[in-house]
Amino acid sequence: MPVIPHARLSRALVASCALAVCCTAPVAHAAVAPATAAVTRIPFVVDLKTVSAVTMPQGDFESLKIVDSIDARGYRIVLSAEAPADDGGKPVLIVVPRKVSAADQKSARKRRPYFHTGDGKSFPGTVPGYSAAMIDELRSTGKVSYTYVDVGALFGLSVVTGEYACELVRIPEPSTLMVLVNGRNTKLPIIHAKGTCATDGGRVPAEDFVLDDPANPITLRWSGHGNSATVIRIEYPEPKESPSSIENMLARNEVAQVYGIYFSFNRADIRPESKRVLDEIAAALKAHPDWKLRVDGHTDGIGSDAANLDLSKRRAAAVKTALVSQYGIDGGRLSTGGYGESSPQATNDTPEGRARNRRVELRRL
Repeated sequence: MPVIPHARLSRALVASCALAVCCTAPVAHAAVAPATAAVTRIPFVVDLKTVSAVTMPQGDFESLKIVDSIDARGYRIVLSAEAPADDGGKPVLIVVPRKVSAADQKSARKRRPYFHTGDGKSFPGTVPGYSAAMIDELRSTGKVSYTYVDVGALFGLSVVTGEYACELVRIPEPSTLMVLVNGRNTKLPIIHAKGTCATDGGRVPAEDFVLDDPANPITLRWSGHGNSATVIRIEYPEPKESPSSIENMLARNEVAQVYGIYFSFNRADIRPESKRVLDEIAAALKAHPDWKLRVDGHTDGIGSDAANLDLSKRRAAAVKTALVSQYGIDGGRLSTGGYGESSPQATNDTPEGRARNRRVELRRL
């Protein structure tokens, strides 16, 4: 398996991309116009995606953690990212799999959130985030103890640099966290825990925001040991009959704001993780041969107005090209445009806001 080319990636980026797995559980559909949804559970299903933003001087890039398979023995997740290179060259593709056993996800007390491209695919006795036992302990006692496995990289391989005892207590507030789930601003029930972890240099602060669900304890936000990560979006398949499906949104002549189409960093190349959403758009068009759609691209506010406008137009055109070449949709039914950064959904001052602004809009003509 190839390793991350260190000469082209900064040390901080290698740490970020090796893995900060926020999706952990034994247990995406395209997004729609943002609206606040009620507190809900997140199902642990194949193709569940948690999306984190990594911020660099060149701009933000998105790191995806995807549930690739689930069976009675456990589950497999895949980290996928296209990260900007330090030398300004072609983005670096990172794809790292990891297997977690059902027994470990149920009862493990060791957290190993990082792994690298040259590692083995499993780390027995550990979980990427929280196990069901950890959540149950926080629920029943208001505190949790676990061992944090600290990992560094050496020649593309993980090297354990220490195992540190952590003790956290539950904090009453906040009890919910707003996350973009399938394109809707959604209040998720969480457990907020703060405490410290022992290190060679003394105890250091640690803080976690975890989905309050032993069956799917996604770590939505965490910090400690000089690192931090925040989930900016969650996506998972929804039934075609769902009111928020692309087809139903368009049938009501509403604008469908699509977040599940992923592009390479600062490019219009569509990533493979976009297939399910492209499938959904194509299926809607085939089910309604009289429909014509307008496809518009939107960017965040990083970069110049002119560059963002051009990028948004090229990304919309790439969506049209994919629908025509891969699905046989008549190109005459699709028109494209772009607005750059001129029509934001949220602030461009935060990674979360910028992630909501990067999107594709579909509307019927």
